Amino acid sequence: MHLLCVDDEANFLDLTATCLRRKLPAATIHTATRVDDAREIIEAEPIACIVSDYEMPDQNGLELLHTVRETHPELPFILFTGKGSEEIASEAISAGVTDYLQKRGPEQYDRLATRIRHAVAEYQTEHELRERVKELTAIQTISDLLIEGDGQSGGHLRQVVTHLPRSLQFPEEAVASLTIGETEFTSPEYEPPVDQLTVHDVTAAGTEVALTIGYTATTVTEADGDVFLPEERELLTTILQLVTAYLDRRRVLSDLQAADHRLNLILENTTAVMYLKDTEGRYVFVNTEYERLFDVDTEDIVGRYDEDIHPPDVAEAVQANDRRVLETGEPLEAEEQITVDGDDRTYLSLKVPALDAAGEVEGVFGVSTEITERKKREQQLEGLNRAIPRLLSAETVEDVAERGVIAAREILDLQANAIHLYDAETGTLDPVAYTDGVRELIGEPPTFREGESIAWRVFEEGAATAIGDVQADADIYNPESPIRSELHLPLGEYGILMAGSPTPSNFDTQDVTVGEILASHITTALSQVTTEQMLRERETELEAQNERLEQFASMVSHDLRNPLSVAIGNLELYREAGDESRLDTVETSLTRIQDLVTDLTALARHDTLTETHEPVSVHEVARDAWESIETRSATLSTEPCTVTGDPGQFMALFENVFRNAVGHGGDDVTVRVGPLEGGFYVEDTGDGIPPADRDSVFDHGYTTGYGGSGVGLTIVSRIAQAHNWDITLTDSPEGGARFEFRTTDSIETSDR
Repeated sequence: MHLLCVDDEANFLDLTATCLRRKLPAATIHTATRVDDAREIIEAEPIACIVSDYEMPDQNGLELLHTVRETHPELPFILFTGKGSEEIASEAISAGVTDYLQKRGPEQYDRLATRIRHAVAEYQTEHELRERVKELTAIQTISDLLIEGDGQSGGHLRQVVTHLPRSLQFPEEAVASLTIGETEFTSPEYEPPVDQLTVHDVTAAGTEVALTIGYTATTVTEADGDVFLPEERELLTTILQLVTAYLDRRRVLSDLQAADHRLNLILENTTAVMYLKDTEGRYVFVNTEYERLFDVDTEDIVGRYDEDIHPPDVAEAVQANDRRVLETGEPLEAEEQITVDGDDRTYLSLKVPALDAAGEVEGVFGVSTEITERKKREQQLEGLNRAIPRLLSAETVEDVAERGVIAAREILDLQANAIHLYDAETGTLDPVAYTDGVRELIGEPPTFREGESIAWRVFEEGAATAIGDVQADADIYNPESPIRSELHLPLGEYGILMAGSPTPSNFDTQDVTVGEILASHITTALSQVTTEQMLRERETELEAQNERLEQFASMVSHDLRNPLSVAIGNLELYREAGDESRLDTVETSLTRIQDLVTDLTALARHDTLTETHEPVSVHEVARDAWESIETRSATLSTEPCTVTGDPGQFMALFENVFRNAVGHGGDDVTVRVGPLEGGFYVEDTGDGIPPADRDSVFDHGYTTGYGGSGVGLTIVSRIAQAHNWDITLTDSPEGGARFEFRTTDSIETSDR
């Protein structure tokens, strides 16, 4: 702070300044022995207090006081004089001196320093208060201009720039302007200012707003520094914010009028409770929500303690948080467990110290918002995270579904829920897993077909949804169902998770959001299981192929060795003896080798699953096969029959069955082909196959010696496996062999 000491006696003035420097080390001491010098210092320096002698040649101390009061009416002025009398003291008090002190010895300098500190502190406080009042007055004036009447906004804004300089107590030469987008409002007799202060803002609609105040002529020199004070910028910014708010209010005035009633309803029915307690923990105030929540009136609760309202453990926890606020003087945010009507609820409480006018803590003010549902969701998310490993460790889709409904019940509290998985073969959503709650509500859950349920619609659309009233939905599956609301969570291409409740609108957007997370985890698990199953099947198929290749190589090596050895041996004998009969044996062996190569190649070609599925006329393919082989005088009888499969492999199957029938049944054998439920049969009138040999006839190399390779029925068996057919070998009505082929899948068969 800057102090000015005025005394015509230089020695005494130096003594006073020296003592004050010691007592007030942070102060800057200015001295003057003449009144004129004192006035110049007052105008040039930010003097916070004047200490003046009474008797001086130019003016006495009281006359200097009158001079100072003309320009600085509030500046502290202490009369420090060696001439003391009741008359001077009375005159000084009447003139408005801040304090009066006589020069009576060194101890008076201590008193003087103390009086200066008190005077300056009081002056600064009053100055800050006056500045705050000035700011509030300006803000109030602008606010009044903006909210008065319902006239055009242009008139209000023009009034703002007109009254702004005067409201801020700027000199008369000050001007102001307000720019809103491309529109400008200016004060009367506006000229572009030389020195100006401009602040900026943006409305909710994105319009740029600028407010300027300035002087049309330079009012300060370069040495004076900034023309405008930081607090003036802050005040102008506040006023611009008022203008921006006004513009936003005008833009949405119609909406605000419609929303005003709703806002009042929200405020009156807010779920946040507010309260004020004193330092002893007694209630001073509660809001409407508090009254409603605990069924009390403000008049009844004022003066009571938490233990008068809450259970002991709850009251103690609440009071412990209150004490922390009172002890630290700092705000506190904490979760509090409150019992309401016997239910435990979680509230997020923000508690702050309530201060009195002197800045002393006089209590605790709190706002508590219920977060019970949020905590529940957090716990659900934590539970879902824990459920992921369990879902991903499932080995089958059925296991995933079982674990999924358990997670939905235990984590999301979906007591009645089920998972339906899509069956591509039947085109249906089949119930795979469900809780006991589903059985209690509707019994066994149904299978859904295309277009006949809400579940199918949601499955096709792929978007999770909550149905508040299923009775009002056109796609309801069973109007007689006790279920009134449903939650549907698609599982991608795999199916859907459904939850039901007999209570209407029992599921909300939070249920949908959290449910989608669980559905995502289940979908991932189903994808993983399906992929792993496909990989296992592929691995099994590759192993089978490798095994068949090894078997094929073994068969080639084994079956060709004997005829090849015979051919080589006889060829050597021919070369040695020239016996041409040996060549007949060689030709027979080579023919045998050729037949074996043909049959083994066919076996290899028909040893994989067929990917061709098309309607095949069994009797037509059978006749084509009959024509392609040597049947001697045997006859074929067929009945119309159609199955689904690979026509080329059907041809090979019939060729080998027919060769077997003709080879074993003789020249006059009759072969019949006809339909069965789920397949077809081939039978002959030959000698048949003994029951003891029926388990072996499909093994590679099995033959009864009619000249076959022992591969034909093995080819038949492999083709049947490739089509997922079962083969039953039994007797025909005449005692011959009867082969019955029945599908193990849902492949279409029909008589035609």
